[in-house]
Amino acid sequence: MLYVIYCKDDPSTPAKRDEFYDAHRVYLKSAPIKIVIAGPYTSLESDRKIGSMLVVEAESLQQAIDFQKNDPFALNGVWNSVSVNPYHKSIDQR
Repeated sequence: MLYVIYCKDDPSTPAKRDEFYDAHRVYLKSAPIKIVIAGPYTSLESDRKIGSMLVVEAESLQQAIDFQKNDPFALNGVWNSVSVNPYHKSIDQR
């Protein structure tokens, strides 16, 4: 099943994203679940990254939650809010 993981950065610590970026990328490359699409999103005013969005394929909601909780961004306080929800793809024009 697909799940969307939507994460908002802690606005009081913007430097943490850069500090833990390499560890985050290593974690994603060695993911125990399939990452369908992932990347940061930016503020409306600039290209400043303010969060992350991932669509993952996992066996269960708990597996997707556990994956998110073990991400270096989660472990080191880059994200201050996270939601993980089932995702039902209806259109894919790639």
